[in-house]
Amino acid sequence: MLVPITGIAQTPPKSAPAPETRPPLSAYGKLPDIEDVALSPSGTRVALVKDVDNQRIIIDHDLATGDNKFASVSKSKIRTLFWGDDDHIILVASQTANLREFVGGSSEWYTGQIINLRKGKTHGMFRGMEKFYPVVMGDFNRIKVKDKYQVTASNVKIEWDGFRSLYGFSLDTGRGFLLDEDPHHIHDWVIKPDGELLARAEHDRDTKVWNLRYRQGKSWKSIYSVKEAIDYPSLVGRGRDEQSVLVYKKTGDDGGYYYEVSPDGTFSEAFDFESYQLAPIFHPATRKLAGFAEYNPDGVRYTFYDKVLQKLQGPIDEAMEGYKIKRIVSMADDPRKVILYGESDDDAGTYYFVDFISGDFALVGSRRPHIPAEWIAEQRAITYKAADGLEIHAYLTLPPGRDAKDLPLIVLPHGGPQANDEWGFDWQAQALASRGYAVLQPNFRGSTGYGQSFIDAGHGEWGRKMQTDLSDGVRHLASEGLIDPQKVCIAGASYGGYAALAGVTLDKGVYRCAVSIAGVSNIKAMINWEISEQGGKKNASTILYWKRFLGDESRWNDISPDRFAANVTVPILLIHGKDDTVVPIEQSYRMRDALKKEAKPFEFVMLKEEDHWLSLEPTRLQTLETMVQFLETHNPPY
Repeated sequence: MLVPITGIAQTPPKSAPAPETRPPLSAYGKLPDIEDVALSPSGTRVALVKDVDNQRIIIDHDLATGDNKFASVSKSKIRTLFWGDDDHIILVASQTANLREFVGGSSEWYTGQIINLRKGKTHGMFRGMEKFYPVVMGDFNRIKVKDKYQVTASNVKIEWDGFRSLYGFSLDTGRGFLLDEDPHHIHDWVIKPDGELLARAEHDRDTKVWNLRYRQGKSWKSIYSVKEAIDYPSLVGRGRDEQSVLVYKKTGDDGGYYYEVSPDGTFSEAFDFESYQLAPIFHPATRKLAGFAEYNPDGVRYTFYDKVLQKLQGPIDEAMEGYKIKRIVSMADDPRKVILYGESDDDAGTYYFVDFISGDFALVGSRRPHIPAEWIAEQRAITYKAADGLEIHAYLTLPPGRDAKDLPLIVLPHGGPQANDEWGFDWQAQALASRGYAVLQPNFRGSTGYGQSFIDAGHGEWGRKMQTDLSDGVRHLASEGLIDPQKVCIAGASYGGYAALAGVTLDKGVYRCAVSIAGVSNIKAMINWEISEQGGKKNASTILYWKRFLGDESRWNDISPDRFAANVTVPILLIHGKDDTVVPIEQSYRMRDALKKEAKPFEFVMLKEEDHWLSLEPTRLQTLETMVQFLETHNPPY
């Protein structure tokens, strides 16, 4: 399975592609060929999910012998995997189900499987346990108790008001052992590698008080609390020493930073980095804070505190020379054995195993082997000014083999909206570029990655300045001569789907067609549905989050696209998954009915058994093919 190599090969410079070599849309629309790669604790085994003859399989590969064991997971929506020990793979998958009598209504429920491929044995976490549905809610840890590895996971007892319980599970038998439960709304636990509970965080749904508790003997002592409805802190993991924990604070004068907190509740000085996008790295064996990854437009930069990892920084950079994105995906308990991942202008993504002790490399595989280097479209990081002077960062993907002049454009806003696009292979943007379009992905106000004030600038601007940030980008590209302003369409999913509808109803005259995938069309109906999903609680954190972006409730009708169907003068394509539990399909039904009533041009596609994230390959490809056909019809690329 894995091919030994003497070093990481660099792709030769690419030339202009010949049109007849253009990959089919399936090369972009299918799920990645390889994903979810994990290294075992000893660094001798690799687990991964791979496509083989159009079947998704999970593989246990022995690096020393080359032996492989595998099983089909084609009917599962894989979310992540990791090793419980050197023999057991923990596979987390999801399915759409309605457990309304449980904690909430129809949702995407996760399951945890303990799999020993070499013995052909599988155990489901919480399966067969009285008072529990066989689902998991997170808090996965690998712990070692009395020289035996276990894995932890949390769940909520049936009819126990959403209070989570933490269990450890035997890898050999799947039997569960209670570690902690309490009639508090516990969000996170921090556990030492030996299974000792260190700290936990709670957020009361009614009082909105976030509480950090530290374990003292058999009891829990509150060491810090704050009242915050939406942006309450997060308990992230262990600090750099034996007793401290790592907390992320989101609000206030000292918000948006990571802190180490001692057992008496004392906060350290904040970890201060230039980048707003940080991810902590924990030592694989001790689970102590080992460093941070900073995500920037030019890739990832690491800062390590652990002495072993500090020595690896240079060798990792050297091994991944030529890659713009280089990430540590997984580490053995000895972090000198790692899985690395890289992307570049010539590589859509490749995984490598590297043993820095012996100097050995092994190619794990590529995510997109069916896309030649010459068809990986150029991606540029750009900035432009919004109408009110706010600087907007964006990514522009250019079609291979075409001059960057007077190009047809697709605006592709991200979902969230409190999220962001970043440099790297985006399957939708790359697919559209391969068909001759330039693709603009703006990180409009309200996006993450540019500081709290930039997020705050989006509050109350849903459908307003968040929308014109997109069309301001179109006008900027037109002024630069890069695109033809008469050949512009807008497409997106989730919030991006809303933005597509708003672009042709509220911000008229910019786009000649729109594609909305799982988009919101009526704000009041969407919020009422969310309130129902939250058990009727109008002050639930989720509801307050949305209201902050939406602004004054008396003006919600003014930003609901279905109420302005009469304004539509261009074709609209609506695509929605039947099993969407984030934005219900009724939102697209509303827009469909409004357009039909006004005799406006539209197409509607319902994706059977599909969720909000286009997790299934057949419907994902159906979405891409339908979208491209629609765009080529109403905004021809040539």
